[in-house]
Amino acid sequence: MTCSKSFLFTVLSIALLSGCTTVEEQPSSDNIATTTSVDGVKVINVAYKCRIDQSESESQGKFEKPFLIEYTGQEQAMLVERSGSYPLIRVESASGSKYASVDGMQTFWEKGDRATITLNHETFTDCFQVKE
Repeated sequence: MTCSKSFLFTVLSIALLSGCTTVEEQPSSDNIATTTSVDGVKVINVAYKCRIDQSESESQGKFEKPFLIEYTGQEQAMLVERSGSYPLIRVESASGSKYASVDGMQTFWEKGDRATITLNHETFTDCFQVKE
């Protein structure tokens, strides 16, 4: 079973980091989250995609930018995307869960299966958990 989870995580990571895709349909209802253990520390990986509207000067339509969140406990998470990985710590939030980098350049705020992600001064507000 561990081998298949590792394989699923690898395939999911490659798919997430492969680039933007055109949005044609709404995601289904079953979350894809993998749980692994690294040196006895439980790591939960949850994939997200953020919808991006393209301006009229670019290709018209909506595209999706993939992100991966690795939870290593209730107080820590890692934001992973194509350009790198960013360690986050849990910060106070009125509702949902919010994590931020020490310098505040990266944030991840989730409530239910929706999220807002800020990466280097660019904020993505239309983010959702990837479903099966």
